[in-house]
Amino acid sequence: MKHLLPPLLLAALLLGGCTTTYRVQVDALANPALAAARRTYAFATADRSAPIAGDLRYGEVLRRVDRALAARGFQSVAPGAAELNIFVDFGVGDPVTRIYTFSTPIYAELGGGYATRTRQTTDAAGKTTTTTETVRVPGTYERVGTDISTNSVTTYRKHLRLSARQREAGVKPEAGREVWTVTAVCDDQEADLRAALPLMAEALTPYIAADTGRAIIVEFQEKAGELVPVKR
Repeated sequence: MKHLLPPLLLAALLLGGCTTTYRVQVDALANPALAAARRTYAFATADRSAPIAGDLRYGEVLRRVDRALAARGFQSVAPGAAELNIFVDFGVGDPVTRIYTFSTPIYAELGGGYATRTRQTTDAAGKTTTTTETVRVPGTYERVGTDISTNSVTTYRKHLRLSARQREAGVKPEAGREVWTVTAVCDDQEADLRAALPLMAEALTPYIAADTGRAIIVEFQEKAGELVPVKR
């Protein structure tokens, strides 16, 4: 994934040479009375016509989410034995093009030129010699105008959202009390969800069943093919 832009504007920053820093916005909420105790889950969907296991794209996302949940101590079980129904939402937004305008002052030398200077010298014998030389007279540099240039950047917003709802007898999965939710968002110049998926899953993993208090920015650098968190 190249030219990754920050959540709201430019998301790839260059730090220390050619190292690219990827930035993801993460926002997590949790019900403290419920989040700590419930650790078994099954995936669910509010759309009864959408197969969970049969859709290849959905299956790829769920495998990423399974690994993230396992890293936080959650266990996947049969739907009938699960304490939590986990809903997964992901996607790529419509392209957004922003126009950036840059102004650069133009300076030029005004005045100045060349002048002729005559000088006379007298030696010890009383002989006078006249010499003529041409010298440059410097002008002054002043601002004479402004160069205006524009550049456009098209970005695609990607998101991965997990919502864990309590499994309750006689209650539809989507109507259960929400135990926790976490969302990862990133913008980049490619409409490729698969490329951004590992980044978003890695970014939200530490905040599953947690509360960030506000939307935060999580940064990574790629080293030896691995995403390494940038500590602040």
